[in-house]
Amino acid sequence: MKYAFNGRFLTKAQTGQERFASELLKHLDKICNKGEFVVVTSKHAHNIPHYKNIEVAQTGTLKREAWEQFCLGPWLSKHKLKCVNLTTTFAIGHCDVVCIHDASIYEIGSQFMHSAYGFFGTIWKRILCNIAARKAERILTVSNYSKDRLTAILGIPEKKITVISNAWQHFNRVEKDDTIFERLPYAKDKEFFFAMSSLSPQKNFVWIMEVAKRNPHLQFIITGKAEGFTHLGAEDLKTENLHFTGYIKDDEIKSLMLHCRAFIHPAIYEGFGIPPLEALSCGAELILSPATCLPEIYGKSAHYIDPYNYNVKLDELLKEPIAPASEVLDRFSWEEEAKKLLMLLRKSNEDI
Repeated sequence: MKYAFNGRFLTKAQTGQERFASELLKHLDKICNKGEFVVVTSKHAHNIPHYKNIEVAQTGTLKREAWEQFCLGPWLSKHKLKCVNLTTTFAIGHCDVVCIHDASIYEIGSQFMHSAYGFFGTIWKRILCNIAARKAERILTVSNYSKDRLTAILGIPEKKITVISNAWQHFNRVEKDDTIFERLPYAKDKEFFFAMSSLSPQKNFVWIMEVAKRNPHLQFIITGKAEGFTHLGAEDLKTENLHFTGYIKDDEIKSLMLHCRAFIHPAIYEGFGIPPLEALSCGAELILSPATCLPEIYGKSAHYIDPYNYNVKLDELLKEPIAPASEVLDRFSWEEEAKKLLMLLRKSNEDI
């Protein structure tokens, strides 16, 4: 056994990076040898997946960054194992393989600094990324766009970066819950536009607010939560025809995706963008910004808007022809990405 996985993601709410880590390990477990890898997590971790081949070790009772530095780090040193970190953060001195999902903290970092939490969080992540750029054996990222930006900004050689993408098959396991429509009477079948994400600045939900103001005959729904690094909240987005649900469950999200007129994702910065992929798997049409990696991921299977132009006729936009969703969905698979990761780690072992 050569590698341990940083299991801090098992103690956190599942957002994009945590989904990436959990799904890769779920599929890696099916194809790796027994005892080939271990996931190291906190003693506070609950609902740990049942792995067939991957071992699980729990150590320490500290939380957050303190757990990584003062519990995970010493454990790795004691057992003389290299570490794979799939959610950017890591224990100093153990950045053997690190996934830097995007370069947002450098390119739009000022947008995260509206609070002390955002300021210090951004500075800390920059420190970690700078260390990883210099010392990691291998950098992972989730799109070719992010690979290019990390090379340009941090000077990481292209040959040192491997793209391991996100995928969507996890959404097949989610059963829809149509009871959500009892609580949302304005969400009538194919008569509302839907968006979801954390209310972080780069998601650009101000675009939806402004478009909603200009289209009072249309209904818009946003689901998600405000993050600690932004001052944006539900009240900032509220209009007569724009409804903010706050956090809802995956099964309720799936129902909204299945019945929306279109899924809107006007982000000005993305490393990948899983929610549009989930929506596409439900048969929803996509309205996207052409920013950063989104055209790379979604190609001609989406409608594109200018994220700074609010005078958009959505009815006309949706009449424009687009390519089949299969052109996107067929390109991304958790199973295939897990195979790529396994081959990479095994090759690294052979090179040591």
